[in-house]
Amino acid sequence: MSEALIVLDPAAEKSLQQQIREKLIQGILSGSIPAGHKMPSSRRMAEQLGVARNTVVLAYQQLVDDGFMVTRERSGFYVSETVSQQGVISHGAGSPQRDEDDRSYWRNHCNPVSVSRRALQTRPANWLQYPYPFVSNEYDPRLYPGAEWRECTRDIFTAREVAQWATLGNNEDDRHLVEQICTRLLPRRGIYVDPGQILLTSGIEQACYLLGELLLGAQRKLALAQPAGGETGEIFRRTGAQIFPLTQDADGPQLDDNLKAADCIYLQPNVHNPTAVTTSLERRRRLLKQAREQQAVVIENDCDHDFCYHGSPLPPLKSMEGGSSVIYLYQFPKVIDPGMQLAFMVAPKPVIQRLRALRYTLRERVPTLNQRLLAKFVAAGHLDAALFKITQQLKERWIALGEALMYHLPKLKVRRASCGTACWLELPEHIDGTQLQISAEQNGLLLEPVGDGSAVRLGFSAIDADRIEGGVRVLAQLINGELHAGEENLSSASGRRLSAKDLQHEMPGAIFLGTNTLGESYRIELKPDGTMLGYSRNDVEMDETDTGRWWLDGDQWVRQWRTWSYGRRASFHVVTDGHRIKWFNETGNLIDAAIIANE
Repeated sequence: MSEALIVLDPAAEKSLQQQIREKLIQGILSGSIPAGHKMPSSRRMAEQLGVARNTVVLAYQQLVDDGFMVTRERSGFYVSETVSQQGVISHGAGSPQRDEDDRSYWRNHCNPVSVSRRALQTRPANWLQYPYPFVSNEYDPRLYPGAEWRECTRDIFTAREVAQWATLGNNEDDRHLVEQICTRLLPRRGIYVDPGQILLTSGIEQACYLLGELLLGAQRKLALAQPAGGETGEIFRRTGAQIFPLTQDADGPQLDDNLKAADCIYLQPNVHNPTAVTTSLERRRRLLKQAREQQAVVIENDCDHDFCYHGSPLPPLKSMEGGSSVIYLYQFPKVIDPGMQLAFMVAPKPVIQRLRALRYTLRERVPTLNQRLLAKFVAAGHLDAALFKITQQLKERWIALGEALMYHLPKLKVRRASCGTACWLELPEHIDGTQLQISAEQNGLLLEPVGDGSAVRLGFSAIDADRIEGGVRVLAQLINGELHAGEENLSSASGRRLSAKDLQHEMPGAIFLGTNTLGESYRIELKPDGTMLGYSRNDVEMDETDTGRWWLDGDQWVRQWRTWSYGRRASFHVVTDGHRIKWFNETGNLIDAAIIANE
């Protein structure tokens, strides 16, 4: 029973002993390995997993020490009975409820929820391993300043530091972090405020939720530039406010009747998401003047201010004349703190006091440990150094993307701001963005359709500069129709058909990424010893794993899973085409295609 639960990954950072221990704990707690179950002997388990016996012995002994297993003299290892007595529910405790039986019951009790399907779409589980990940709002992990964070982590766990941050009240913000924001971050943007005018939040989304609760409602009107990216538009809609769409030109939001009728205006003047429009200085002045005349509140999301590749960023609205009616939002870049996603608001003290009270009712604030850690990071100068290094890396990618688009797609309209981490590419009328996304993913290129599907957003924060041109070349071929959507067969397939000698050379150690017909992302690794490891994730983010074996039969590649595909043996002819690999059955029909992963 236990052997099916354990799939070891020798390339993982965790040791084999730790992997065995964690997999067994998962099986015990879930009930898959029931209480009282006799475990295989260490020798048998080691043979099944292909590891040294001592590795299994040490893993078993740790489980005994932790109370998950017990030993019986001359009998072996058993799962402890006390685990289930502590409240862990076994799979055998009863038959599961059928969701279909309760669907009508819950439909009558739940309010309708409206969320765009595109917002719920998830990227492939291993998106970073695709050859051309043009994804936005993601960052290359190699840019993350890990050593600097480790240094700060050591500092905040001294007795003196713990006594300071661990004793903060349940609605207080760390004064050290607020001081760093007031004295280091905001003055560079021309904003000078007191600590009482700052409130920390768990990301921009929480800030927008609080502002929506405070400023909006059924009788209020909010002007919002279209198309609206992210979740902010949906958050504001849930307040019941009337949403007035704002049109944009090359200088930013236009001062039309919708803007003039609004009680509140939400702007991203630095780089609008997703259109990459930067609001000009003159348009900023006119927006502030108009807002002051109609006594409207302006919410300014100063996103991507830190990454500027040409000249200097324009001043935020909050720092300009008439900025007293502006509520300023800022989120620390994801590449700096991907786990924290900490943001803050700048507003007059009476507004901050009300927002703080609202935040208290949610019982959700940024953990004090994270606040003090970020304060140390900023105070030590690590934030400045990291932003400088990252900006240089992103600038190379920004330049490479611009050059590639001009060379390979010179006739299409591209909007690329001097800040930010993505550009906007308008598609020809006969191209549908959603279909293009599907075809692109099949060719190892990840991109995001936006708006009504007439444009795509190309992010460059997670792709190396030297890969950008290759990805744009593939995109151009798809758009120009050089890669046809018609299904191939073995005789007409583009690429190189692998012979027996090619298969012997290229298959051992290969890793493939793809999406099956159910929309599930999968990862397959071929071990040199003939074993296979499979991993998949479905649309509700449930992980599945399986093992199997593979071998060669002349010019055919043969595989057999333990449980997937009914455990049946299947033989394929293999064709590779750049980063793509295609499998054809014995009659020459295309069965599946995947991406050859980059490790």
